[in-house]
Amino acid sequence: MLAAVMVVEGILRTPDAEGHYDTGWGLYQALAKNSRLYLLSASWTEEQCALWLAKRHLTGHLGYLHQPTPGPAGRLEALNRIRSWRIGLVLECDPTCAAAELGDGWNTALITHAAYTQPQWRPDYDHSPRPWDDLTNAVERQNELRLTPHSTEQP
Repeated sequence: MLAAVMVVEGILRTPDAEGHYDTGWGLYQALAKNSRLYLLSASWTEEQCALWLAKRHLTGHLGYLHQPTPGPAGRLEALNRIRSWRIGLVLECDPTCAAAELGDGWNTALITHAAYTQPQWRPDYDHSPRPWDDLTNAVERQNELRLTPHSTEQP
């Protein structure tokens, strides 16, 4: 069974607000029913997040992770605490964090909401291409991480 981590802010909950995204709500329902779902929040404590989720009857996830430090380094620190859980997918809303996660060997799905996406985050943004050596190094690093044995310990 797939184990997945969903970032709360930007996928399920609108950042810095009480509202939710319908798309995130649907993803939560599908993943909670068909996978081992964990939630990750950089803004709220476990208690705050649990209250917000309970008000919306979103109770199907298995656990909660707190990211004490903002940004990609904090996201990786939180994810690396659970590396032995054999997480198959991280649902991410921040392209900078997604890039760091991919570079660290995590399978990542970037979820964006058209109304809230910064222009430089969009796939159709016109920017210069990445150098070929950077791409090949990234692929080699991901293969190396994939082949590195991990603990089979489950939560």
